[in-house]
Amino acid sequence: MGKQVEGTAFSVELKISKSPGTYVAGEETALLEVVEGRSAKPRQKPPYYPAIQGLYGMPTVVNNAETLSNVTHIIREGVDWFRTFGTATSPGTLVFTLTGDVNRPGLYELPLGTSLRELIEEYGGGVCGGKQLKAVFPGGPSNTIIAANQIDVALDFDALKAIGSGLGTGAVIVMSEDACMVQSAIQYARFFARESCGQCPPCKLGTAHLSEILEKIESGQGDEKDLQQIEQVCGMVKGRGYCYLLTGASIAVESIFRRFREEYVAHVQQGACPLVGTA
Repeated sequence: MGKQVEGTAFSVELKISKSPGTYVAGEETALLEVVEGRSAKPRQKPPYYPAIQGLYGMPTVVNNAETLSNVTHIIREGVDWFRTFGTATSPGTLVFTLTGDVNRPGLYELPLGTSLRELIEEYGGGVCGGKQLKAVFPGGPSNTIIAANQIDVALDFDALKAIGSGLGTGAVIVMSEDACMVQSAIQYARFFARESCGQCPPCKLGTAHLSEILEKIESGQGDEKDLQQIEQVCGMVKGRGYCYLLTGASIAVESIFRRFREEYVAHVQQGACPLVGTA
C-alpha cells in the first residue's frame, strides 16, 4: 500500500511489502527481490551491489528499522547527544536479543560497550538454575562462539572483533554447562540448511552435508575421518554462495568444533554423547 505524507519541506511515499519470514529474506538483495515481487533469493555481487544497481535497477540505500529509528532522535537532539551513549568508535545503543539458558530472556536496549557479563548476569538474571556458563554466541550463530572466560568483553564492534568474534545482529545466545556442543552445532547446521534458498549448490549441499556429519557423530557412529571432514567442509564452502548464509553456517559449526573439540572426540571414542545422564 502507498501513503503520501505531506510536510512543510518535503513529502515521501511509503510502501509496505510483506516479508516471507525466511532468514535469507533479511539479506539486502533478497529483500529487494521481495519488494519487486519475486522470491527471496540473493543477487550475485558483483555486479548487483544495491548502492549501484538496487531496487528496480536504481541506486538504493538499504537500512534496517533499528538504524532508521535513530534518525529522528539524532536530528532532534544532535550528534553530540547521540555520542554520549556507547563508545568513541561504536556510538549509540543496540537492542540485544538475549536468549538461551538465562533466567530472564528478552530484548534489552543498552549502550554499545556494555559488557557481556553485565547483560547476562544483571539484565538476564544469570544462567538458569544457578548453573555454570559454558559458551555464548555474542552476535548470533554467524559469528564465532566465545567461552565463559571471555564474557567480560565489551559488546561493541571493535572489542568483539579483537577476540575473533563479532557483534552481528546483537542476538546473544547463552549456553549452560549442560549443553552438548555437538547437538548445538547440529541445531545451527539444520537451521541454515533449512533456510537456504537453494539457488547456490554449494550452500544447499554444503549445509546438508555438515548436518549429516554432525548427526553421525552425535548418534555414536562417527570416526576420526568425520572429525577431519568438519573442518575440511567448512573451509571449502566459505564464501561460495551469493550471500553470507553459507559462510555463516560454516563459522557456526567450525567455531563450536574448534572451541569444544574434546566433546566431539568423546562422542567418537565413547560412541555416545558424554553428557547424557549428567544433568
